[in-house]
Amino acid sequence: MNSSGNVVVITGGASGIGEATAKRFAAAGWTVVIGDIDETRGRAVAAEIAAGGTRCDFHRLDVSSEEEVERFATTVSTDHGPVAALVNSGGVLQNAVRVTKMPIEEFDRILDINVRGTLLVGRAFATRMVEAGRGSIVNLCSLTTFHPWPQPAYGVSKAGVKMLTEIMAAELGPQGVRVNAVAPGYTLTPAMKARIDRGERDPSTVIARSALRRFVEPHEVAEAIYFLSSPLAGAITGATLPIDCGWLVYTSYSAAAAQPA
Repeated sequence: MNSSGNVVVITGGASGIGEATAKRFAAAGWTVVIGDIDETRGRAVAAEIAAGGTRCDFHRLDVSSEEEVERFATTVSTDHGPVAALVNSGGVLQNAVRVTKMPIEEFDRILDINVRGTLLVGRAFATRMVEAGRGSIVNLCSLTTFHPWPQPAYGVSKAGVKMLTEIMAAELGPQGVRVNAVAPGYTLTPAMKARIDRGERDPSTVIARSALRRFVEPHEVAEAIYFLSSPLAGAITGATLPIDCGWLVYTSYSAAAAQPA
């Protein structure tokens, strides 16, 4: 399915799932606009995509800054006209920590970026999508959206993004705008690999607790995001899709008190 002429905006597009998503849309002929706080890496990704023959612009963006977000949305709209799809991939992770030992500053920072940032960017482009009468927004949740996790700020932020997704889907649907989310499992992004290398994640535990016995790859999440943004998902809104190699179902199943022989 070639979507030449459509424009997609991707926050957090300088690495990981965001980068894979930018490349997936570019492969389908979309014009790609990346917003990311990592200017060096963001410009490199944009140049790589452009070298393949697809237009890709980069703008430095701090999603937690209302002024920067509005300036970004205005610039994109001026340069490209209506945006067909927005992917809110910008966010930060958190290592395991107890609630009683977590610095409150860490909690504030993570919610400021993951929840407030998603709201600011989503609202800025949703307003313009409503004016155009069409559009798709895909937010980034995670496994922590569904179960308690020893990452208090991150888990709360991703549960909040799911609720925000559902509220926006209900509000914007009558104006022709769909809003969904993906919930990636343990994904082999550069950030994940760095945590594994530092001993902050145990890959053997992840693999043993996943039904498919492997990690998720960034391009697999990108494919789901592309699908949700496409006309093939035209009847889907307000959904949060797990992409986790069966981690959610296997952990629940394997914890049962009785197991089949």
